[in-house]
Amino acid sequence: MKKKLLLFLSFIFANIILLNAQSTVGGKPLEIKYRRSSLHTILIESDKFPFKDTVLSAYYNAPFPDKYNNHTIGEKSFDPTKYSTNTIKSDDDYKNVIDNYFQQNKIANKLVAKWFDRKPDGTMDMDLIGQRGSYNATEMAAKIASNSARGLSSLADAGEELIGNTFVVVSKLNFVSNEYAAAAVRAVAYAAASRIPSSLGQTLAQKAADMVYNKTKEGYSVWTTSYLYKLMWNDSISAVFYNDLWMNKNTKDTARNSKFNYSDIFGMEFVGSEKSSSLVTFSLNETRSTEKIVEIATVRNIDAVYAKLQKKYDVFKTKTPLYTGFPITAKIGLKEGIAGGDKYEVLEQELDAEGKTKYVRKGIVKVDKKQIWDNRFVAGEVQAVDSIASNKPKIDRTLFKGAKNYYAGMLIRQIK
Repeated sequence: MKKKLLLFLSFIFANIILLNAQSTVGGKPLEIKYRRSSLHTILIESDKFPFKDTVLSAYYNAPFPDKYNNHTIGEKSFDPTKYSTNTIKSDDDYKNVIDNYFQQNKIANKLVAKWFDRKPDGTMDMDLIGQRGSYNATEMAAKIASNSARGLSSLADAGEELIGNTFVVVSKLNFVSNEYAAAAVRAVAYAAASRIPSSLGQTLAQKAADMVYNKTKEGYSVWTTSYLYKLMWNDSISAVFYNDLWMNKNTKDTARNSKFNYSDIFGMEFVGSEKSSSLVTFSLNETRSTEKIVEIATVRNIDAVYAKLQKKYDVFKTKTPLYTGFPITAKIGLKEGIAGGDKYEVLEQELDAEGKTKYVRKGIVKVDKKQIWDNRFVAGEVQAVDSIASNKPKIDRTLFKGAKNYYAGMLIRQIK
């Protein structure tokens, strides 16, 4: 009987998604609500690069990555010298600094506190979890109060799907003059030219080196290194939290409030890091100001390093709903590092025998290189002008090749 009930609920669940996905307003599909990973971003401060104010402003005002829930918990940057007693030189040094920052500022505790809308007096609720996961928040809170929380599959599902997929990306930015790199390349070329037997050959080689130098010396390069961390959340941590730390407005307990503030059961797990760089040149016939060029390069570079992290680490990969099923399209593009021929698995959400959400692969689609959406920062401004000039429709989604039995609202996730 229980199995039949779960199968029935799975059928209803799938059809609700289908109906919602196929609903339209003015002939256009509605925005699909689906469970996303949650993200908090932090910048490591530095005083050692030009255009610092412009770069920092670009970082703080950049659009938040729209494939993640915004789980910002407060400060967006920190001074690394406050969390290190030695000179910071390597990636390992920066990781030590980040670990110290996390521990001293109880970042993991703050991430958990935000999930449960924790108030200054320590009381919590399930509203945010209910909102992001389409759960009944009142029912979940009641089950916690009745001490049957650990036997409730919806709480375990929320822990695995939502809380356990909470990430922090810590980034450091650096702006370097291209002239330094260009001069170094020219010096190597000059040294090679000096070994050419004929003086004419040496002269031609030196002139070629000068041409390369003059073409590459202008402007700056912006470098971004991002460190990816995941909030640690498992059955053991969950049990301690619900049994010893949870309380709502009807069960206030100063002891529990203090326990949460000083608890060390929450922590951050290092996943990995990635680097990205972008050229910022001012020698082109640009109509934009220098500050705007720097802003564009900074934001696009940050987006690029996020795309690299997603491709390299499966745990950080995003799911994206299909915008239309035939033709197969989705609202992702160059900002996410998409390229012609990239493969994505098509997933359908179902409930397993325990009532937890699972994602079943229904097929594989490939990116059509003929229609890739350029959704990079401010790319739309250029595309709009080009579309008007050429009378071509503006591209606002990426096209995929695959079967014809998909529908809007099914999820896709990149595979290797």
